[in-house]
Amino acid sequence: MDFDLFSKLTQTPAASGREELLAQEVIKQIEPYCDKIHTDPIGNIIARKKGQGGKKIMLAAHLDEVALKVRYIADKGFIYFVLTGGIDPRTLLSQRVLIQTKSGEMLRGIIGAKAAHYLTAADKAAGIDALSLCIDTGLDAQQVQEKISIGDPVVLDRTAVELGGDLISSKAIDDRAGVYVLIELIKNLPKDHKNDLYFVFTVQEEFGLIGAQCAAFEVRPDYGIAVDTTGALDVPGIAPQNYVVSVGKGIGITLADSTTIADRALSEKFVEICKNKEIPFQLRVAARGSNDAKVIQRSAGPVKAIALSVPVRYIHSNVETASKNDIDAAYNLLLNFLTEGYDK
Repeated sequence: MDFDLFSKLTQTPAASGREELLAQEVIKQIEPYCDKIHTDPIGNIIARKKGQGGKKIMLAAHLDEVALKVRYIADKGFIYFVLTGGIDPRTLLSQRVLIQTKSGEMLRGIIGAKAAHYLTAADKAAGIDALSLCIDTGLDAQQVQEKISIGDPVVLDRTAVELGGDLISSKAIDDRAGVYVLIELIKNLPKDHKNDLYFVFTVQEEFGLIGAQCAAFEVRPDYGIAVDTTGALDVPGIAPQNYVVSVGKGIGITLADSTTIADRALSEKFVEICKNKEIPFQLRVAARGSNDAKVIQRSAGPVKAIALSVPVRYIHSNVETASKNDIDAAYNLLLNFLTEGYDK
């Protein structure tokens, strides 16, 4: 794995609806290797690599990350926000954030908390409500009003680190893991491949799978593959039968989640490749969760669709944790699949 590239991807802000900085970095990485690239009106990057007359395959990974959005600026300059994407408010206390202003400036802030010395019994019983949390930028009210606007996006501020040898911990591994895999495929895929490939870096996935739905109508693929992450529950307090997938045990081949049943032939093909090439994999059947495969399957279709899911502990937090080997497994599976070609 190219950790430097992966780290750069995770550190580039891309709140839902404001993915342009990450989009610029992705285009910079892939432009020399594509036959055609364009950005659609809502910000999706659609990169094409022409095949030899085979059917169209759309591969999707979402650019955006869970984030916050400024909703109110108080008289003293403290900033209140709403959540964009499923964030547990407990993970936000005492965290650093970056506010992306309309001018392009990135302002650092912190989400403070009342000191433990002063907590009342009522405070302890109330729990944590995201609407009651606020950001302190260190600026006075006038400066905040001049620099920050209602609606400005706010992302978590955390650098990527290598953990325990094989693991990576960072904010935004969901779904920079998929973005990284697609970039590496574009760079390394042999020129001679059968299918017409559309690598789509989607926007606003965390806000409702919006980008993928729009892109599917444009591409009109025969097959759709979402490359995303999924919550790994292999942590204390969870029974083994409820892990769904585990970090370090291979790429998750999603057979079904709460919104999509994968195409049977595609899932069988992926399992066959993993077994033949000794690529570690897990079969994922989940009672919860959704991803771009849902809208690709039914928006321009019907389309034969499936999701590949990189296991991530502590998902939607600033310490998301994944295995380099699991990410590499996703890449190796898709490299073999796309090189071989598919038409069933």
